Amino acid sequence: MHLQTRFCLWAFVFVCSFLSTIPATAFAQSDPAAPRKQWVTFTIDRAHSRPVHFKEHPLEELTGVELGERQVGPEFSSADGRTTVDIFELNRQIRGWSVAGYPLGAGNGASLMLRYSYETLPVTRFEIRSPSGSELYLLTDGSSKDFAIGVIVSDRQRGWGLGAHSFFLAGFGKLSGERGPGDRYLGEAGAGINFGPLGFQFAVKVAYNKLSDPRAHSFYTVPISFRGTVSL
Repeated sequence: MHLQTRFCLWAFVFVCSFLSTIPATAFAQSDPAAPRKQWVTFTIDRAHSRPVHFKEHPLEELTGVELGERQVGPEFSSADGRTTVDIFELNRQIRGWSVAGYPLGAGNGASLMLRYSYETLPVTRFEIRSPSGSELYLLTDGSSKDFAIGVIVSDRQRGWGLGAHSFFLAGFGKLSGERGPGDRYLGEAGAGINFGPLGFQFAVKVAYNKLSDPRAHSFYTVPISFRGTVSL
């Protein structure tokens, strides 16, 4: 990711986090009463996942040798050239949805947050060629069901007034797909704005994923998500 893009994304998170700390009086309404608490938030997610340390995880774990990156084409090769990996597809677009609950209610300030989410995994296709033969790796229908716990910090207004929030979560997930079941561990941070019950969020998740087929291996996914939200 280019430096300018990273700066813009993190600047957005900072601004929304800053907005969520502004006292409610900064957005004073004609009715000074506090807004009612929210109990649940539904989201629809669109995300772009960044591959991180892809050469080490999973390529070197699957090949069992150290790989260097060739300059021509999407290919990796061992130092002696006897083992190569050809990348056919690494689709970074993913989608998902989530349900977040607030067991004690979410008012202004910090509140406990529980979140269940579903998201697809990036479509991945590559071929390993080695002295022992060739092997095609496919992950085309992978998905994960995640559970996370954390804190949301909100500044909300009555009615359709402008509000803001930020949140921090950590949790685990279960993978499924043609590579069989697997596990993942994740951390996530994000921020957003809302107008009454409607809003949108920007979030960054870092997930460490583990699978055992065809051999034990792992990979990282870093989905950068934009979400539409409805809160009740």
